[in-house]
Amino acid sequence: MLGFEMCKKLLRLCAACVIAAAIAALGLSSVGAAAPTVEEQARALAAVPKDAVQYYDGYWYSADIVSDPLANWKPHAPPWQICHNDSYLGNSWRANLVAELKALTRQLADQGLAKPDLIVTNSNGDINLELTQLKAQIAQGCDLIMSYPGSATGLCSAIKDAFDKGILVVTIDAPVTCPGALNVARNAYFYAKAQGDWIMKALKGKGNVVMMNGQPGTSDTAANRDAFLEAAKAYPGIEVTGDLYGMWTGSVAKSEMLKFLATHPQKVDAAWSTGNMGVGIGQAFQQSGRPVPIVTDVTNNCSFLAFWKKQKLDTITLVQDGGPTAYEAFVPALHAMVGRKPKVNTIFFPLPSITNANLDDYYEPSMTVQSTCFANGKDLHLVDDAYFDQFFTGDAKVPKVEIVPTE
Repeated sequence: MLGFEMCKKLLRLCAACVIAAAIAALGLSSVGAAAPTVEEQARALAAVPKDAVQYYDGYWYSADIVSDPLANWKPHAPPWQICHNDSYLGNSWRANLVAELKALTRQLADQGLAKPDLIVTNSNGDINLELTQLKAQIAQGCDLIMSYPGSATGLCSAIKDAFDKGILVVTIDAPVTCPGALNVARNAYFYAKAQGDWIMKALKGKGNVVMMNGQPGTSDTAANRDAFLEAAKAYPGIEVTGDLYGMWTGSVAKSEMLKFLATHPQKVDAAWSTGNMGVGIGQAFQQSGRPVPIVTDVTNNCSFLAFWKKQKLDTITLVQDGGPTAYEAFVPALHAMVGRKPKVNTIFFPLPSITNANLDDYYEPSMTVQSTCFANGKDLHLVDDAYFDQFFTGDAKVPKVEIVPTE
């Protein structure tokens, strides 16, 4: 959702040739979205713990699943130099991610397990620069590299070099197909399908729905879109009347929705958003003088919760701020750094949902539609630390760290 990985096989999703050309020019790529056969899926998921396999539906949009990926790999001894390789640091979500990694690194340093300073690089969307920066981190002695990669394949040569040198690369929220990397993420397809199912049931199987997709050509957008359409298939009374792209940006989503509403006078019963666009969508309906329908989102922006509360919406969103997301990737990294072996290379974990039933656990009266914060609630964890135990073998003791609040 917040990464840069692209999928060349899915350029047909782009609304115009100019967008397609721009995506190709970025030189970014991702996993193909052709669904494996049932037999292939069974083989791929054989090593996934049975209590977690439910979160792997549509995994092929995000990652390959490889068993025992670190079988022939041994970690360096502490104290570790921990580094972070990022594809983009231009928003508060990524800033919170880095702040959390810095705090966790300091906690390990206090235990004598790490050097105190996190080394951070930012390629600002340039995958070639990110590859160069990753190679430099390997050369300067990083022992653990956390990464938000801008491509599922563009960093593979450096990740292989890191693996061969005993350096662990752990991706955060943006899986790669590179052998030797450990991916830790939420599954975009799974949650888009769940939200689609929620909308269909909220509408009792009848109504007009507008899809507000993110960035054309990304694997997340493809996974989200296909999952939502899959949910809609089960409800013949649902008509998808709009298939728009809002670039995960509220102002763009508002503009696109305004244009749609100006040419489509029929009632809209629900608008589905794939991230950071819920407020813009709702404001478009208000500006058009039309009632605000069901509007969902997939991030816990304070602005969306404020709009939700004021408009008394019936809706749903997910908790997935950058800080907690970084923490959830860091915990499996520690399992591997003390010598425990992951059963699979890609670890998907569940996210908490915010609904009308628990909205007040996350909403604060100080939140407004201009707020830039994330509503993380009292328990900052996205999933219990124990969830990750089932993905590893070995008896080594895993260092304890605590999640910290970020702005």
